[in-house]
Amino acid sequence: MRNYEKRNATLIKLTLWALTILVFLPFLWLLKEAGPNYLVTLKYLSLDQNGIVLVWLKNSAFFTLTALAISVLSSITAGFVLAILEIPFRRFMLFITLITMLIPITAMAMPLYVLIDKIHLNDNLWGLIIASSYYPFGTFLSYLYFVSALPGDLVGMGRIDGLGDWGLFWHLGIPLSKALWSIVIFFSFLSLWNSYQLPKVLLNDPIHSTLPMGLELLYGNGTAIVGVLMLVPVILLYLLSQRSIERGIFSGAVKG
Repeated sequence: MRNYEKRNATLIKLTLWALTILVFLPFLWLLKEAGPNYLVTLKYLSLDQNGIVLVWLKNSAFFTLTALAISVLSSITAGFVLAILEIPFRRFMLFITLITMLIPITAMAMPLYVLIDKIHLNDNLWGLIIASSYYPFGTFLSYLYFVSALPGDLVGMGRIDGLGDWGLFWHLGIPLSKALWSIVIFFSFLSLWNSYQLPKVLLNDPIHSTLPMGLELLYGNGTAIVGVLMLVPVILLYLLSQRSIERGIFSGAVKG
């Protein structure tokens, strides 16, 4: 029996290593294509065409951070409200959130374009921010987390202590959801930073483009360098929040 378990453990390790190598192959290809003088090439790209790459980087940073703040705050707050507070049509709103989460962004692109055009923010980063700030996955994830982390007895004790709706969120919801914040921030950042379809539809002027759109505009000249540049913030964010993400993902598995 022990030999059988050892063989299974070895097979699992080999499978995980094989999958890890497979996932890293595109990243290794980017490093190879970037070449050993990637810093020199990046400097050249940053000065080429009046520093258009730096403009794209600034646009991506502004768009991602602004939309990230709005999407994280709104989705976690909405998840708390749906999970804890007694509000009218709560089940219906949860159903709509789930349906919206399942709709692909390609199907939402044109309706969002029409709505943004109606408020005259087409070809504008603020229009892109408004269209990208809704995050139904974060709302549904927050709902599931708060249902598990805040049982009815704990909420009832908070009510007895005189906490209102805002007090429950501030004194119970936020302190007990640090891992949730890390998960929502990471996945929301990943989605926004790599966003391509919505910027492609809503932005026309190259000066307003983000880095993912800029990869297409470069036509192979320095795309590997920009690709590595796009990977660096994602890797850094994951390394900074790795423990919180793992704790949040597995918290439900160890809950009694």
